[in-house]
Amino acid sequence: HFNQYLTRARRIEIANSMGLSETQV
Repeated sequence: HFNQYLTRARRIEIANSMGLSETQV
């Protein structure tokens, strides 16, 4: 589902805002 993709993308975006990498989330 695209829902999971959006959630993941949002998570990565937030992580980038916090200066963290995707793997650290």
